[in-house]
Amino acid sequence: MEDMEKLQAATDTTLNFLYVFISAVFSASVRMYLEDGYAAIKISLPVLCIYLTALAIYLVLSCGLARSVEAPANEPKKLKIPDGYTSEQIQNFELDNLQVRIEKNRDRNARTANNLNFVRVMLCFSPIIFLLAILAVWFFRGLCSAGA
Repeated sequence: MEDMEKLQAATDTTLNFLYVFISAVFSASVRMYLEDGYAAIKISLPVLCIYLTALAIYLVLSCGLARSVEAPANEPKKLKIPDGYTSEQIQNFELDNLQVRIEKNRDRNARTANNLNFVRVMLCFSPIIFLLAILAVWFFRGLCSAGA
């Protein structure tokens, strides 16, 4: 449960970073459209903004939404000893159930951590996405110039 809380805090921090980054890129994009020149940057900034927005959406959907959590403790009704069972049998059943709950929460945390790590790694590619967009604009501009 503590790991789950830490992962949620890390997700929130990463999302906040993304929100600031997206806002800055969007603001720069709008400003560039209001100025003359820099056609490659005018196109590359929105591409970067879309890329970052897609990462933020993925992070929210894969890590940020509320999901079910298995209870870390026994439910009192499961500790009642029905007729025909001994307390040792009930204890064994509940230990098995507890192990299943632990494994489900562990798997949930592992998926969340993997998705969070994926987004963080993909954030590192943001400058490359921006540069690739600039190169694509220059490439297509060169093709259009050569064809004219």
